[in-house]
Amino acid sequence: MPNRIVHTLGGLIIGLPIIGVVRYFLGSEFSAWLLILSLLVSLPFILIGSNLPDILEPPKSPNHRKFFHSVFVLFLVFSACFVISFVLVPRYDNVFIAYPLLGIFIGYFSHLLLDSTTKAGLS
Repeated sequence: MPNRIVHTLGGLIIGLPIIGVVRYFLGSEFSAWLLILSLLVSLPFILIGSNLPDILEPPKSPNHRKFFHSVFVLFLVFSACFVISFVLVPRYDNVFIAYPLLGIFIGYFSHLLLDSTTKAGLS
């Protein structure tokens, strides 16, 4: 079973390149400083998202890998992040709102991806 360090590293390895690609292709203008700022803004949220399922359902709990370790909750997290990003970003014209939300989703996704490779799998 992957532990907290594996989930954290997995979130960083998967999340930071995706944030960089999103910033490069979807940003209105490209500069190294905006790329670094996007990565720094999303970094803590990737770390939170990559450990969030185990925070909500601790590994020693009898309910581990139940509700919060399901594809259904991943879909809910994605839907919430997507809706908030496309409602708040255009309304307040602040693109950096999207990066923390994307970081949480990518971190959560990486956690479930790593857990799906184990014998216990996902629920």
